[in-house]
Amino acid sequence: MKLAGLILAAGESKRFGGRKQLAPVNGKPMVENAVEHLLPLFGENLFVVLGAFADEIHPYVKDPAKIVMNPDWEAGMGASISAGMAAICGNGTYDGVLVALADQMKLGTPHYRSLINVFEKGSIVASRYGDKNAVPAIFPATFFAELSSLKTQTGARDLLMRHPDTIIAVPMDDAAFDVDFKADLEVLQSDR
Repeated sequence: MKLAGLILAAGESKRFGGRKQLAPVNGKPMVENAVEHLLPLFGENLFVVLGAFADEIHPYVKDPAKIVMNPDWEAGMGASISAGMAAICGNGTYDGVLVALADQMKLGTPHYRSLINVFEKGSIVASRYGDKNAVPAIFPATFFAELSSLKTQTGARDLLMRHPDTIIAVPMDDAAFDVDFKADLEVLQSDR
């Protein structure tokens, strides 16, 4: 089974005050941490979508991960997923894609592996926290057309809500934490 990984890191990070992807976590920019957690699982099949501040963030996306530029990044996460899917579909045939966010800093390689371990070709595998299914999530190839046409600010959330009967939910409380504000980064650093 061949899977692609897709990290969304294109946003302007207004609530954070800009350049959140470069904020230091464990002595490295946040985006570099995210890439390092997913590279062991995907290697050259890892794609990172950049948009705002792409020139500054680009150096922290290490090979063999592939950079995808989203010129329409201001349209939101849906546009970034769509740009990423265009690159993935142009790179070969995949059975599924794992969509991840660059700011879910409590997640590591074992979290993503737990999703991969239960993936079946016909089902979405989503992390579950609180009372919702969310990303990170793996979407089988049968959903690639829908992912490619996303234009929403909310990214894959609408797609997950439209297809609840196809979801295998994996409890993942750590996915509930993401860095939206500088205070979130302080909370993360105080937890370590």
